[in-house]
Amino acid sequence: MWALVGRALAPWAAGARHAAASEPRAACRLFSAAELKEKPDMSRFPVEDIRNFSIIAHVDHGKSTLADRLLELTGTIDKTKKNKQVLDKLQVERERGITVKAQTASLFYSFGGKQYLLNLIDTPGHVDFSYEVSRSLSACQGVLLVVDANEGIQAQTVANFFLAFEAQLSVIPVINKIDLKNADPERVGKQIEKVFDIPSEECIKISAKLGTNVDSVLQAVIERIPPPKVHRENPLKALVFDSTFDQYRGVIANIALFDGVVSKGDKIVSAHTKKAYEVNEVGILNPNEQPTHKLSVPYRPI
Repeated sequence: MWALVGRALAPWAAGARHAAASEPRAACRLFSAAELKEKPDMSRFPVEDIRNFSIIAHVDHGKSTLADRLLELTGTIDKTKKNKQVLDKLQVERERGITVKAQTASLFYSFGGKQYLLNLIDTPGHVDFSYEVSRSLSACQGVLLVVDANEGIQAQTVANFFLAFEAQLSVIPVINKIDLKNADPERVGKQIEKVFDIPSEECIKISAKLGTNVDSVLQAVIERIPPPKVHRENPLKALVFDSTFDQYRGVIANIALFDGVVSKGDKIVSAHTKKAYEVNEVGILNPNEQPTHKLSVPYRPI
């Protein structure tokens, strides 16, 4: 989710004030492709059908490739051979094939007769950008821990795991690159069990490059990561976990919404600076900016 504000913005938190009007609950139904391309009503997703997760790994273990396959499987992007590092937008990321800045995308996925909203954050794997990872994890309830089937557990695998562990997030181990000639997923699975105390049978073995078994990753996200804990009736409470500055539009803040509702034209208050700001636009990243009528905490079905 993102929000565009007129001036520089500090993180929102419990001190932010916003009058959230009560609204009738919409019936849960599947969105059509046409509706998703327009302005989707995000309040139609009950909280039980939302998952917030990050992909974490050591550098060059296949995070961005896995993100590409997840975008394709959910129909977020068309499946073409040109889909390489779709979420990586910086020139240096394209040239060197590494992720420097965390990127987000909202995916719509149908499973078991229900439609889920999966909010994905692809994080850097290099040690120099570990703060990007820790910021991203603050907005999530679970992570995909990607490990190379050839290289096995490496330094940032361990460091990023403990960031997720300390944040009390659900961890789904994913063994990638099983298509490589020297891949040994069984050995890596035993490594994961020994180092992280995660049973080897819980590891999902995939090839993100070929798309092998990637659909099992999406199912595991739904089944093994809990939905967020939110309260729609409370005043606005949101966390800015990332932001960018546009020369013509101002500050664009990536937010995790915990309580309340925020719409275009609302006045919001920073809990840190106590300054007021006006919201000029709201929307989701799909993976490009897609405006919505409002961003609201989902309802809980009775």
